[in-house]
Amino acid sequence: MAEATGSPAAVSPISPVRSSPRSPVEAEAAAGIEAEADDYDNDSGLDDATLASSTTSLGSSVFKYREENGRRYHAYKDGQYAFPNDEVESDRLDLQHHEFQLIFNNRLFTAPIPASKPLHRVLDVGTGTGIWAIDFADDHPESTVLGVDLSPIQPAFLPPNVQFEVDDVEEPWTYSQKFDFIYSRMMMCSLNSYEKFFEQAFANLNPGGFLEMADPVWPIKLNDGEWPEDSALFKWSALWAEGMEKMGRDARCARFYKEQMIAAGFVNVTETTYIVPNNQWPKDKKLKEIGMWQCENIAGADGGLEGLSAALFTRVLGWSKMELDILLAQAKKEHRNTKIHSYYEYLVVVGEKPDE
Repeated sequence: MAEATGSPAAVSPISPVRSSPRSPVEAEAAAGIEAEADDYDNDSGLDDATLASSTTSLGSSVFKYREENGRRYHAYKDGQYAFPNDEVESDRLDLQHHEFQLIFNNRLFTAPIPASKPLHRVLDVGTGTGIWAIDFADDHPESTVLGVDLSPIQPAFLPPNVQFEVDDVEEPWTYSQKFDFIYSRMMMCSLNSYEKFFEQAFANLNPGGFLEMADPVWPIKLNDGEWPEDSALFKWSALWAEGMEKMGRDARCARFYKEQMIAAGFVNVTETTYIVPNNQWPKDKKLKEIGMWQCENIAGADGGLEGLSAALFTRVLGWSKMELDILLAQAKKEHRNTKIHSYYEYLVVVGEKPDE
């Protein structure tokens, strides 16, 4: 049998599990999730003076994308980010945003920011399509929001208080003004050094400012029993982590955010675990709905699994496109199968820069 993920400690499947700043979060938080009884097989932005920085301008080279395996990838810092930036991926990212709204009870962030605290400047790292930054700007007209990404795939028509820039956050940050809130989501395995990222985020926050990170924890988990040796989904998960390791990235990186943020100087650091089922297997109504969106996000027609895998498996692991297509077809079938009670843990880690 494949290695088991362990028996999670029993918690409410609805409420997130929060660790205090002094004690670690329960690593296994999903036992006690009751499966549905009738399981079945499912086969213009602001002017430069407003948000001045020395980030890369949107020159023509930024738009010279790499085309590979029928997908489009970023050109700026080519190969640093292993996932596509085409229309298919943009549609998936917008769907994923809706899924996160369900997971987080229709909140754009979970940081305990007092309502009385002004958020003059907000930074969204890895903004993707910019949907989070735009929603935040709409909800907070008093804030100026900057979204940064390696790909210029954001819309042209924007709220007056949001701007997007192509930037590599692994380079030295040269923003002319500090931020009150920095948000980053789904940046797992996107950086070479999270320690450096947290140090730069800390340095670029105003005293009393917050950083929030939200990422899944690898590997994919099983709520009951062990993975069969011939599981295509388990095989894909293991190979994905192997490919990331060859790129110098740790698929378990989210597990270390809390200690790395504390080391960077953040205080009141909390870690919260959310359970995200891979399909509609849970009996609980909310988890079932989240599972429906997660299944569409990863195993749906918009190519989530393909986008996560194509460059990694062909460039790094040396697979042919045909070999990968066969594995992904099998993995997607298991992903949709409600008799397979698989899930991910998503960690949200929040830290505060001390007041001076």
